[in-house]
This record gives sequence, structure tokens and C-alpha cells, in this order.
Amino acid sequence: MVTIQQLATLAGTTSRTLRHYDAIGLLVPKRDVNGYRQYTKQDMERLQLILFYRSLDFPLETIHELLEAKPYDRTHVLERQVTALREKAAYFETLADTAEATLTSLKGGIPMEDKSLFKGLSFDELKAHEAEHEDEVQTRWGESAAYKTSRDRAAKRSKEEWEALSQQQVDLVKPLIDLFTAGVSVEDERVQTAVEANHAFINDHFYDCSLDMFSGLGQMYVADARFTAFYDKYAPGLAVYYNDAIQHYCITNS
Repeated sequence: MVTIQQLATLAGTTSRTLRHYDAIGLLVPKRDVNGYRQYTKQDMERLQLILFYRSLDFPLETIHELLEAKPYDRTHVLERQVTALREKAAYFETLADTAEATLTSLKGGIPMEDKSLFKGLSFDELKAHEAEHEDEVQTRWGESAAYKTSRDRAAKRSKEEWEALSQQQVDLVKPLIDLFTAGVSVEDERVQTAVEANHAFINDHFYDCSLDMFSGLGQMYVADARFTAFYDKYAPGLAVYYNDAIQHYCITNS
């Protein structure tokens, strides 16, 4: 048996998250005579699967259904876990490259161009990026209502509107960079206000993003090396910081 704080430390998560999982019936531990949560070995194994599915962007409701389904296909889960771990390895390789480039700049090497760092993508760059990843996007989200809504809205935008949105997205990252480099806690009101602005941006311009979907996006920012590289080019470690801030925002507002 371990306490909630011990399990949070072991799993690399937070006690707040574990309390949330308890409240929604996803991970319900036993209680001792004083009412404190006590987690068994089986609870730990279940949490491992929950966190694994979250890294694959599964909504909490879907994870609950999967864990309760019988029979449970452990082999299939492990196969997917291998894939996820290889993606994680690629993420850390990208992060190391980013950190090394920053270090070179700090030591007087090739300077980083601030005007490029904080400039949104041009329309041509956006379309090229869209074409490069279209097949993957279709495979992962093609049947979702969110993707269809986003696609319909995108089709109606002009070149100028696309570039304005790209710059707006970059501008929304700037407060997070300042707060991250200043060492401000993700629970701080200023950080949460910045996260709320990013959530509103998605809702207003792309699709109706539920808290569960937004939580999944945050997880993807650290699970997918490409998303991580986007944020960590501003400051190594920013993607992890942003994800932690998103998870706190989603739990607080649920």
C-alpha cells in the first residue's frame, strides 16, 4: 500500500490528478480507518495504463470504458506502448538538439534570430505544413466532429486570415515563455489566465474544445516530438510546462 503523495511521486503525476481520477471513478483506492487513500499494486498497474492512454490522447471517458471492458487485450496495449515509447525517445532527441543549439548561442556561437522566433508562419508555409501531414491528420482525427468543424472553418479563411491566426497563436505563447523563464508555478493565476486565452483561441477559431480534449492536446504537446519542438524552440522545457499548466487548468475547471 502507498499513499496518494507517494503514488504521485512514483508515477510522475500530481495528487490533484489522482484525486480527480478518484472523483470520476477512474481510479478508486481503498481508504484506511482515518479516511486516507491507500493504493494497492493493482491500483498502480491501473494508473500505469491510464497514463499510457492519456499519452495517446484518449479522453478519460474512453479510458474508463477500455479498462472496464472484458476481456482486456494486454498484448495489444503493450504493442501500442512500444510505439509510444519510441516516439518519446524521438522527443528527447529533439529536445536535446534544441537545448544544444541554445547552449551554442549562449556561448557565442550562431545567434538565435528573435524576429524569426516570434514570427507566425506565412500562408505558403502553413499550406505546405498542412499538405505534409494531411494523411496523418486524416488517419488520427478524420472521423471526429472536431476535425470536420476545423476543416469547414479552414476552408472559408482567406490567406490574410490564416496568417493573422498564425501570428495570434505565436503571440499567445509569449506570456507563457515569460512566466516559464521567470519560474512561475503553473498554478499561478497569471499562468492559468494565459492557458485560458489559448483554450479560448482554439474554441473561437477551430473547434469546440472540451476540457477533456484540451487535456489531451496538452498531453500530445509532450508525447509528439513535433509539437514539443514547436514550443521548445522558444525555451527548452516549455512544452512540459505548458502541458502541466493545461492539466491544472482542466482539473480546476472540471
